Amino acid sequence: DLTGKRVLVLGAETEHGRAIANALAEAGARLALVAATPDAGAAFAAQRLARRLSATAQAIDVTNEMAVRVMIRQVSKQFGGLDAVVFTASESQGLALALHFGGKEMARGGGGVFVAAGYDAKVVDAPPGVRTVFVTDGGQVVAAEVARAVAGGAASG
Repeated sequence: DLTGKRVLVLGAETEHGRAIANALAEAGARLALVAATPDAGAAFAAQRLARRLSATAQAIDVTNEMAVRVMIRQVSKQFGGLDAVVFTASESQGLALALHFGGKEMARGGGGVFVAAGYDAKVVDAPPGVRTVFVTDGGQVVAAEVARAVAGGAASG
C-alpha cells in the first residue's frame, strides 16, 4: 500500500516508466509523471498517461541541469515534499542530475528513496536519509520491484 506516498517518475514516456507509473498508481501513490525529453510525442505520451492515472505531467530535457532542478523543486512544492524519485529515462546522463536534485528535496523532507530502473548498480553519492535502489530486470518485474522499493521493502540492486 503506497497511499500517501509522493512519487516523481522521470522517464514516464518509456515502456518501464509506463509500467512503473501504473503499478504505483494501483498501489495508491500520488504521482508526478515527467517525460525525459521535450519531444512532443514524449510529452503527449506522459500527459495521456497522467490523465488516465489522475497524475500531473510535464516534459523536460533531463540533461539540462536547470530544467531538472526547477522541475523537481516545483513537484516537491506542489506535493508538499517527495517520498521517492524513480528514474527510468533512456538518457543516462540525467541520472546524476535527478539523484542530486531529487535527493536534496527528499533529504529536506526527512528522507526517501531514489530508484533507477533499468540501470546497473553504481556507486553514487546520495544525501543522508536517501536510499538508492537499482533495478535491472525487465517489464512488470521492474514495476513490482520499484513499488516494493518505494514502500520501503527489499528490492534488487
